[in-house]
Amino acid sequence: MNVRISRQDGTFYVRDDLQDIPENRVFSGRLVLGLFGTLAPTHVERFLSYVNTGTNLLDDNPMPSYSRAVFPTFDQATGLLTGGRIPALEYTEISGRPALRYGDRLLPSTLWVEKRNANEPPLPRISHTAKGLLTHRQLEVLPVFGITTRSDTTELDSSHTVFGQILSDESSTEFLKIVQDLPTYAVERPTSMKINGGSTDPGKENVVQDAAQAVFNAQRGFFRGAAKSLGDTRVSKVYEGKLLRRVEVTQVGIL
Repeated sequence: MNVRISRQDGTFYVRDDLQDIPENRVFSGRLVLGLFGTLAPTHVERFLSYVNTGTNLLDDNPMPSYSRAVFPTFDQATGLLTGGRIPALEYTEISGRPALRYGDRLLPSTLWVEKRNANEPPLPRISHTAKGLLTHRQLEVLPVFGITTRSDTTELDSSHTVFGQILSDESSTEFLKIVQDLPTYAVERPTSMKINGGSTDPGKENVVQDAAQAVFNAQRGFFRGAAKSLGDTRVSKVYEGKLLRRVEVTQVGIL
């Protein structure tokens, strides 16, 4: 999976008019992924269906492919990097049935669920105890996946399934290091308020904080709803944890 990270201005093309600092450098590298076909065969099959698309990149009506995917978010709390978001691929319903829409195509909405026969033992689950693990959220039909950047994210075990791992080398190590240092969008929230001329009563302060948070959420929801009703789609492109530099895949293939 060939990947690249833009400059802070979002560009990739050659420029010699910028100061040579990390924010002005374009990163290009390759991630080699090892897939756990025995422990998570369904997940691997679904993942590879977005690699082996068998279509030309110049096709006017191509199949969705990771070769057009981006890495949209990085969760500072869990250290999970989200990848595999394919622009224009979205969940929809046709006659009450779930489906995926991609341009003029309608594709079946297939869950990434490991199925075993009744007489077969369940497959062992891999815990999120290493960096570079590939993981997929349970009951998610879109091909987005996560990459762990820490070795202590076992809280993901109940909601995600590990199906592979990035093979560690110089390129992948540098990629993950850069991504973790990239700025992300964060919503400013009220953190503390004093009451009664500076009271620090914990109980009362918590009540005020909860009220302030509720007002903040209501105001944010109102303005976002108003923007959408007026046709302003920019608000849908701003979300918690969004990477503020473009991180994308340029090519995928099987070695």
